[in-house]
Amino acid sequence: MDLSKKNHIFLVGIKGVAMAGLAVIFKKMGKTVSGADTDEEQITDELLNKHGIEHEIGFDHLSEGADLAIYSAAHAGADNPLVKKAKELGIDTINQAPLLGSLMSLFKTSVAVTGTHGKTTTSALLSYALINLGVFPSYLVGAPSFSGKDGADYSKTDFFAVEADEYAVDPPDDKTVKFSFLNPRFVLITNIDFDHPDVFDSLDEVKKQFSNFLKDKDVIVCADDVNLMSVATRTHTKTLKTFGFDAGADTRIGAVTAVQDNTTFELFEKNHSLGVFSIKLFGKKNISNAAGVVATLLSLGFKADDIKNAIKDFSGVKRRFEQKALIGDIYLFDDYAHHPVEIEAAIEATRSRFPDYKIVVLFQSHTYSRTKALLKDFAKSLTKADYAIVAPIFSSARENKEDFKVGPEDIEAEAKKEKSGHVVAATSMEDVLVKLKPVLASKQVIFTMGAGSIYQLENDIIKMLKNTTATS
Repeated sequence: MDLSKKNHIFLVGIKGVAMAGLAVIFKKMGKTVSGADTDEEQITDELLNKHGIEHEIGFDHLSEGADLAIYSAAHAGADNPLVKKAKELGIDTINQAPLLGSLMSLFKTSVAVTGTHGKTTTSALLSYALINLGVFPSYLVGAPSFSGKDGADYSKTDFFAVEADEYAVDPPDDKTVKFSFLNPRFVLITNIDFDHPDVFDSLDEVKKQFSNFLKDKDVIVCADDVNLMSVATRTHTKTLKTFGFDAGADTRIGAVTAVQDNTTFELFEKNHSLGVFSIKLFGKKNISNAAGVVATLLSLGFKADDIKNAIKDFSGVKRRFEQKALIGDIYLFDDYAHHPVEIEAAIEATRSRFPDYKIVVLFQSHTYSRTKALLKDFAKSLTKADYAIVAPIFSSARENKEDFKVGPEDIEAEAKKEKSGHVVAATSMEDVLVKLKPVLASKQVIFTMGAGSIYQLENDIIKMLKNTTATS
């Protein structure tokens, strides 16, 4: 699609993270931008308001003058009434995934960051580094903000960094994987794992899709991930570079030291030290992903010393290990982790940063299909916390709850099989707070965790912590 011929772009479901980012990009390209969504509070509200991007509430009004309508899998996808109306009026309509492919073609050098876990933080760090390296990149990250930067921007057309999603275009009708519409020059990939059981039947299916994406591209992969390496080494890539803790990695991570404010680590290329790097992130996974960013920037021609300065102040992404409050000696964090591997990584990172603190996780699983498919793994990962409360499942409009017969009580039951009695189910969000109150104690790190609405408990928890501290 020739975007230069489009002047007024209408986004259906404009509050979605990628949609809101695209809205910012198009506005900075000088286009008129409008859209529609529900009145439900979303984490992108602040971003849209900041850029003066207005939108309709509900899906019954299409902006006059719109000459392109973009939609995603959300809000009934192609069956959304505004998408149908646009087609009836002869307005061009396009799914977000191929639209992003058209946008990517405008840039001289494009980098896609993908993987089952960690791609948002990694793509944000890459974008942050490119900004600090002074090349004025354009980028689209799957979060509304990171380290004081917006989650999307349009500047020069030399570099474009994008988070590449492995989910489907419009399931269940269209299970084409989103990133198949992208043709970046470079791909940075963090890992491969089984997720999205509503799209993929097996890990082998996931591997096949990633293999197709990596073909004939310059690829940077994590040598520590067995699933990823089994794909990367059998795929015809243009070039293949590896990073990680693995002794055979092209860019190898050496000694790591975590302190309260940051983590330092040494990097080696073919046994030659690149020096000591520092970053305000914690946990083995985050350090590995940071090494992947460094390896990618080296491939782009940047110097190690310049990269060190470019990444050192990166403090993370909204809804990824995001500190919300410190009351007394009790911390409240929020994290988007919604897969067992991500839960374990968040807990491991917390142990690294707060070795003397107890960890309390308030977890809300996202989708019934994922909960059922990964039930045992969810239970096992939550036992890594000192105490976990499991909220009711956050459902998807694409699922029928009655088809699955699974709930938080099943995660509790599985946790008991792991000989853990500190994972308990809650019947409602109010019950989450009821169960949290008696376990509050000094030197705790509390997490709201999951891809649903669990983060909205923030104010109630802060109020509870203040009352607890005042009476102790």
